Parts: sequence; structure tokens; C-alpha cells
Amino acid sequence: MINFFKSFVNAFSAHSFLPLPYYEDEGDRYKMAFVPLIGVIIYHLLYWWSMLSWYRLYNDVVEALGMILIVIIVTGGRQALGFIAYIDSIPTYKYRFRSWSESRDRGVLRFLLVMIFWTIAMANTYDYIFPLVLLGFIASRITLGLITSIFNENSNQSRVTIVILIAELAYLIYYVVDEYENLTICPILVSVILFLLFINSFRRSTAENLELLEDDYVVSFETAWIISVALVSLVRSIG
Repeated sequence: MINFFKSFVNAFSAHSFLPLPYYEDEGDRYKMAFVPLIGVIIYHLLYWWSMLSWYRLYNDVVEALGMILIVIIVTGGRQALGFIAYIDSIPTYKYRFRSWSESRDRGVLRFLLVMIFWTIAMANTYDYIFPLVLLGFIASRITLGLITSIFNENSNQSRVTIVILIAELAYLIYYVVDEYENLTICPILVSVILFLLFINSFRRSTAENLELLEDDYVVSFETAWIISVALVSLVRSIG
């Protein structure tokens, strides 16, 4: 039981803004099973933020930018840290001599994708399917746990973690399909494709690069999910 508690603390220490201790011993065995809880917190915060928009307290662009800010704050600024590091490194020009796998340019690209694509997509998604957008923040972290636990030997996750994650994913798919029916085909298909594309990267990733790869996966997943739901909303409005 103590190891479950340590894993819970480690999940929030590594994947959120909370300044919690990190247990190096057995604290990682079940960590990825608790990471989706961060997605649940993001979901509820964004849901209530969007509720204020429904009462016309601010427009769609402000709503989308506010959501991005909430995600950045809850995750400890992971989307923005690469951009800040890039700006900080410009006077020394050191960033010019780094390989792409280590480059801060990736952080800049990630940050710009979040700002541009999320804002456009969120601002153009109709209210009645907007909760489907928010479920992507949970799905990204469940699939992150699965792809890390199964395909990366440095993740040190137990089989119990994989079973828990599969159960979480099964319930999420059941809920999404039951609630939104055929509207979920596009985001689910995009998610499966992205998952398959990242498998080889997680297999080859070292322990030092794993955290950066996890960030890339989560942001890529969320961006693809948000855009796919926005496209579904656009097609529905035209039809």
C-alpha cells in the first residue's frame, strides 16, 4: 500500500505543478496508473471555465486562451518551458549547435502548436460536443501510461499498472462512444494512428530522453484530438 501512495505522489510530482517529493525506490512501480488523474483535474477545471463562457462572460478566443493557460499551469508549464529555455539561450547561440533530439527548438514548436492550433480549434468547436474536446486530456495520459509501460524498458512499471490503465481506457472508450456515438470515430482513429507512430520512439528512448518524449507524445495527442473534434464539429455544421 505504501508503494501505491509513493506512486501517487510521484505521478503528481513529475506531471503537475505541485511541489511534491519524488520517491526514487519503489515509487515508480505504479506511477503511470495515477497520471490520468491529472487529466481528470484538467477536464473539470476546463469544463467550469467553459461554463462561464456559455453565460457570455467572455468570447470564444478568450475562452480558448484561458484553457491553454489552465493546462500550462496544472502541468507545471511543460508546454511553455521549452519556449522560455529557447529565448534564454539566444544570447549564447548554443541552441544552434544542438541536435534536433536535444534542441530547444522542439520546445518552441510545441508551444507554438499549442497556442495556434488549440486556440483555432477550440474557438470553432460547438458547445454541444465541447466536453469531447476535454476528454482528450484524460485519454492522452491513459495512452501515455500504456505506451510507456509496455514499450519502454526504462519505465519500471508493474503489470498491475498496465491492467489498471487498460481498465481505465476501456471505461473511457465505452463512455465516449455511448455519449457521442459516431462523433468519436475521428478522434479515436487519430489517437490510434498517433499511438502506433510513437511506439518505435518509446522502444528506443533512453531513460534520459524519456521525459521529453512523454511531453512530445502528450502534446501531440492532445493537439491531434482537439483538431479532430473541431473538424467533426465543422463537418456537422456544414451538413
